[in-house]
Amino acid sequence: MPATKAGNGKWMQWALGLSLGVNLLVVGVVAGAAYRFDGPHSGPSGTMRNFGTPYIVALEKDRRREVFKQLRQTRTDGPMTRQARRALYDEAVLAIREEPFDLDRVISVLDKQRNASVGVQQAAQAAWLAEIAGMDARARAAYADRLQEVLERNSGGKREKGKLRETD
Repeated sequence: MPATKAGNGKWMQWALGLSLGVNLLVVGVVAGAAYRFDGPHSGPSGTMRNFGTPYIVALEKDRRREVFKQLRQTRTDGPMTRQARRALYDEAVLAIREEPFDLDRVISVLDKQRNASVGVQQAAQAAWLAEIAGMDARARAAYADRLQEVLERNSGGKREKGKLRETD
């Protein structure tokens, strides 16, 4: 009889461990969804950071790759590697801690970051515009339909269906 009790105890430990694992998985999925759809990326700053994303997402996959390829070939932001961007943040931290505080130094760092961002944005815009300008009327209309679908999907149903479609 003691052997059966010990066997049941092992089985129960495994069942409880598995149950805990599943519960943690569910909590992780729920927390991840809450973070994704109601977290810092969904607010005004997330929207502003991703302002151009729908334009790119609406492109067909091969055309999207072409835009990114062109963007890589025509980089105007100089050697703004991940390390260079990190160095600017490090410089900002040092400037903020500096005594006496040097506002001009902080502004200089922010200007460098802004200029790098604007350079990337301008290059991306030029590549996207070249792609759109190269489309015939039918392809542009299909693209506009896909763009509208992306915008409707991302608005969470807040946008009226067909609101942006031109009426005959």
